Amino acid sequence: MDRCRTNLTASGPRPNPQGSYHYGSINVTRTIRLASSAGLVGGKRRYAVNGVSFAEADTPLKLADYYNISGVFRLGGIPDAPPPANGTGAAEEVQNETAVMDSDRRSFVEVVLDNGEDSVQTWHLDGYSVFVVGYCMLGSTRDMTCNEQN
Repeated sequence: MDRCRTNLTASGPRPNPQGSYHYGSINVTRTIRLASSAGLVGGKRRYAVNGVSFAEADTPLKLADYYNISGVFRLGGIPDAPPPANGTGAAEEVQNETAVMDSDRRSFVEVVLDNGEDSVQTWHLDGYSVFVVGYCMLGSTRDMTCNEQN
């Protein structure tokens, strides 16, 4: 009869075992607040993020980046925070642009998704590692005091 031996030291404590990383101790290097909105561009209703509505370029963005083709898109075209409210109740000024938001490699970025619209907005986040670590409902004041709830 064959016997199986179990190595009890193989899964013992290691200097940094999986699951022991404390996300609360991460130094956030940048906070990006993405606010959805709607406005008029050329008489047509457009939806935007931080006042910028995406306009598709003729050249695919990955090809333009790989071959360093200038003028296809603009890095940093989407600001880190939405423009201040104008207080008039009029539709927000929206600009069409092929804008791409950049980030530093291996930086920890806090992304806040802010939906001030009456309907549910869907988001697609693409990157090396994207994790949802919390959520909250902001009041009508739109202040950033959600950390106490998480």
